[in-house]
Amino acid sequence: MKRVLFSVIFLISVFAKAHGQQDLPKNKFKLFSRAEISYLFGINDVYDAQKVNSLHVKFVIGSANQITGFGIGLENSSYRAANGDGLSFETLNFSANAHILAKPVATAEINYFIKAATGYAPRIFRNYSKGFNYEVSPGILFTTKRKSKYFLQAIYQYQEIENFFLADGQPKIKAIGLGVGTWF
Repeated sequence: MKRVLFSVIFLISVFAKAHGQQDLPKNKFKLFSRAEISYLFGINDVYDAQKVNSLHVKFVIGSANQITGFGIGLENSSYRAANGDGLSFETLNFSANAHILAKPVATAEINYFIKAATGYAPRIFRNYSKGFNYEVSPGILFTTKRKSKYFLQAIYQYQEIENFFLADGQPKIKAIGLGVGTWF
């Protein structure tokens, strides 16, 4: 699955370079930011036949032209067993993010995008877990009459939890869900 994520990021880079040479002024990168909240449903058994659902709050800041962008992200995630009992994890993920839009971001029309992120959650606080993670998200970008931009996205996420105290190895959480956010 790591190969798939790296392939998506590579394709975004290739398309960005090709599209940038055809339609966009060269090197017109500007600062962008995204704030999003999402809820994901576990699709695999993590430990002892338990699925894990999660709530995510993520902020990304970076540099983008009209079609593509690259940035760094900070995401706080809370994982809980789907039945309400049992497993519970918290992570604070730092990630590298990339996105590509179907149309220039300045357009007021409905726009489509795909974004990908990969990163690591270090154990900064005592109750937080650490581990590798990645996500891929296609979505729709809306522009309001006041030029505010909001998006709706579908998400696939993978999160490893290192040093799990109840079992040998690493729990691997796979989840799908929906998210909403703002795009500045």
